[in-house]
Amino acid sequence: MTTSGRTVDHGALVLDRQLGQGGQGVVHRVANRRINEADGDGWEVVYKEYAPALLPLLDARALATMVGLLAELSGSEGRWLCEKTAWPAAVVRREGRTSGFLMRAAPDRFHFDFRSLSSTATATRRLANLEFLLNDDRYVAGIGLTVSERDRLLLLADLATTLGRLHRIGITVGDLSPKNLLFTTAGGRPECFLIDCDAMRLRGASILPQAETPDWQLPAGEEKATPAGDVHKLALLAVRLFARDQTTTDPAALTAVSPALGDLARASLDPDPARRPSPVLWAEHLGVAAVAASTAPVTGAGGAGGTGGAGGAGGAGGTGGTGGAGGSASGSPGGPTPAPKSSVGSGIGVILLLAAVVAAYAFVQSRHDSNSVSDTTPNTAVSTYTPYTPYTPAPLPKPAKTTPVDPPYTPPPAPQPAPSDIAFGHVDTGDCLSNYNDTISDWEPTTPAVTSCTGAEAVYRVMSITRSGTCDSYDRGWYHNNRDGTETNLCMNRNFVAGQCMFAKAEGKQLFVYYNAVVPCRVGIPDKYEYMVQISKVYPNGAPADACGNDRQWKTDRGTVYCGDARWRRKDVPDL
Repeated sequence: MTTSGRTVDHGALVLDRQLGQGGQGVVHRVANRRINEADGDGWEVVYKEYAPALLPLLDARALATMVGLLAELSGSEGRWLCEKTAWPAAVVRREGRTSGFLMRAAPDRFHFDFRSLSSTATATRRLANLEFLLNDDRYVAGIGLTVSERDRLLLLADLATTLGRLHRIGITVGDLSPKNLLFTTAGGRPECFLIDCDAMRLRGASILPQAETPDWQLPAGEEKATPAGDVHKLALLAVRLFARDQTTTDPAALTAVSPALGDLARASLDPDPARRPSPVLWAEHLGVAAVAASTAPVTGAGGAGGTGGAGGAGGAGGTGGTGGAGGSASGSPGGPTPAPKSSVGSGIGVILLLAAVVAAYAFVQSRHDSNSVSDTTPNTAVSTYTPYTPYTPAPLPKPAKTTPVDPPYTPPPAPQPAPSDIAFGHVDTGDCLSNYNDTISDWEPTTPAVTSCTGAEAVYRVMSITRSGTCDSYDRGWYHNNRDGTETNLCMNRNFVAGQCMFAKAEGKQLFVYYNAVVPCRVGIPDKYEYMVQISKVYPNGAPADACGNDRQWKTDRGTVYCGDARWRRKDVPDL
């Protein structure tokens, strides 16, 4: 059974096993639904049902708008969104009230075989949350993950590219944290997959009040779920991914990989959102750093368990999962386990540990006595030792304090504009464009084509141009990311001229026109529509009731009246 409608009755769902439960509700696998069956067997579907206590706070209209977005996007843009996110696919109603939504289950490549460090039990299939990688290398390798330094850089580059494209569509992630990010390194192609998409913001609207994961908050007082806020959290993730730490904000480890990335992190963590760079700039620098990075799997000293036979996240087997309810990922009850602290369970263990500590101390002390210890880097090998033995070594002398000075940041040369950047840059407010599509396909032509506003080819009029953010709800946005990281976003409204053709559907004798689905009259009618309407007359400021004669009459939200009728129809639909 294919999920094609935007609304589904709860009674029509056959719910399988429960995948997760949290503060927001419960997630179930759905046994009798598939998404995207046109591309083969389709994708597994899961249902998120909101907790009853949240329903009064739920903005059902915002959820419906999220679901409807896929129909608004071009075919390629919609496919991309479904490949990178668990985007809501249908609203579920129960007894006439919105109760939750259906979404794609996380693809199998974003799972891995988790091995416990404390037992020899069979590995269990889990979602590969990015949270696992915020632990030391020994732990990561020990649980069955194979990740190199280049993989970490390319995962971040993929996420930065994804954020830039989401922002162009009008989507901000908001609660961007490793709990809501899955990853894979399978096939040598590191990539991320975003879950809990109902927590995102679309064109400024949220389904529920915006929340943030502890330790991943924006600076106090800053608006949540903005493009600048997403960049701030991207920087936190980059800093912590290379520090192997859950909470640090120190970019030192990232700077050691690439000074330019360290500078980007400091700029992205700036309290002033206006001073933060774009995700595109992050993607470029991450890609450059990845070229020189090591491809060898990192296991840590002594690598517990090593990597023997353990593939990266995304090995064969397992079942699909998706974002958990209320921030915990389904299929991974309890979430990733933090790296365990060392413990000694026997007298022999105590003796061995004591010997190792004494040897380490002697080595550090000898290095200090020979003046090989940095004057600016305190050695904490002894001070962080947990006293499992009565032996307490003397504290090391404190090094002299110095004030670190960051090297001056030299920005890379600005990239030359692409031909598409130039085309978007030449458009002015008030211009008319001959670009068209059927709201499913990509724009034709693929860059703005300015034309006279009086001809039938003048399909859209540019109402405003923004350098960031989204367009007015009455306008259709064409968002473009320039090569230098800036944006040129065209906010357009239909320019109605006699002779233009649009697609339509009928309900009884009433004809509903999709006036943004405007194409040359010679184009065939896609399966999504039934008729092609040709405009015969246009009245920009209203018209008398009999102005259209025998033709039908429509009026837009902005008062324009146009006349026309169904001149063509698909062969499988009746004449009106």
